Amino acid sequence: MDMADPESQQKKHEQANLASEVKEYVEKRVQLITLNLAEQFSLAIAHSFQRLIGLLLFSGALFFGWFAAGFYLAELTESNPIGFALAALPLFLISFIFMKSKSKKLTEKIQAEIIQSILREEDRDSAGKNGKVG
Repeated sequence: MDMADPESQQKKHEQANLASEVKEYVEKRVQLITLNLAEQFSLAIAHSFQRLIGLLLFSGALFFGWFAAGFYLAELTESNPIGFALAALPLFLISFIFMKSKSKKLTEKIQAEIIQSILREEDRDSAGKNGKVG
């Protein structure tokens, strides 16, 4: 019986050690997942910010270009209201078409792009882990 007692204590110690290691492993995995999500989120925000800046710059250029077209058409027609109305007409038509069209295709395209981005990040992460292990 004395022999079984130290043996059972050793098994209890190993079980406690194993439980501690499993707990530490789970905590590390949760931290890793949190870091990956934070990285993907910050990358998405950075890309969105970059696109927003590009869109703002393009919008400014388009605004002044359209303004110049309005003045040019006003000079050709010798009437400011008619020139600016002619310059604004394509914008009204495009806006009307955009508002009446279904945005399902655009939404699906954006969703597909986000999913592809996440999958590429996961592929890079798994390739990096496999490279480190092997």
